[in-house]
Amino acid sequence: MEFLANIWQWFAGLFTVTPGWMIFGGWMAAGLTLCIYSFLYKDNPFFKVAEHLYLGAGMGWVFQVTFFQTWKPRVWDALMDGQFVVLIPTVLGLSLMTQFFPRISWISRYGFTFIMGYGAGLVIPLEITTNFLRQIGGTIAPFAGGAGFWAMVNGAIIAFGFICVLFYFFFSVEQKGVVKKASNIGIYFLMLYFGAAFGNTVMGRFSLLYGRFDDLYKYSGSGYFYATHVVLGLLVAYFVLDKLVLSKKNGGQEPAH
Repeated sequence: MEFLANIWQWFAGLFTVTPGWMIFGGWMAAGLTLCIYSFLYKDNPFFKVAEHLYLGAGMGWVFQVTFFQTWKPRVWDALMDGQFVVLIPTVLGLSLMTQFFPRISWISRYGFTFIMGYGAGLVIPLEITTNFLRQIGGTIAPFAGGAGFWAMVNGAIIAFGFICVLFYFFFSVEQKGVVKKASNIGIYFLMLYFGAAFGNTVMGRFSLLYGRFDDLYKYSGSGYFYATHVVLGLLVAYFVLDKLVLSKKNGGQEPAH
């Protein structure tokens, strides 16, 4: 009895350090993360369960955000306040759902037309301002005065690359002579940009990977009942047994893929 009492005190002490709901969350996080990573070995039921759960939870989250942050304050509350003009965009938005019904799918064209027209009128001026006018302003800013020597050198390189890249996309003139040389230099500037953008994307993805590894290390401690080790061990045991069973069914030969 004393031995059981000691075990119970140890078990209860764990929950005083780490609440039960946090332990459950740690097990879920470690389990789902390892189930997703198990796809690196091969497709399996655990990956499919984690994938469907992730997509289902994501769609549920999007639905509640859309309902409580869009529909309720901007449609329902507005109608309750007597602002019936919101019925116009609401009906246009709901018309998009008719595309799932072939007989009345033509109604969705009105909603798409409004969205495309409104979106074009809203986005095109912003794109011109941010990606065109500000680009020109940032290129000539170092030459406006007050900039140091290295700032002007950097500005000159940017301006030179900017002009060469424009020559690369200048299709109304035959690419030969000076235009051809400037276009070729513009290709190198584009390669530098795409390489830097790709490297930045990879760094962002690796930061997410490091975050998952940090959580797996966190949940491998005694405060979470070694969740990472237990789930990883169960996955490895499943794959070993699965391989043995498949190998036995195929007479000791590897299954065909």
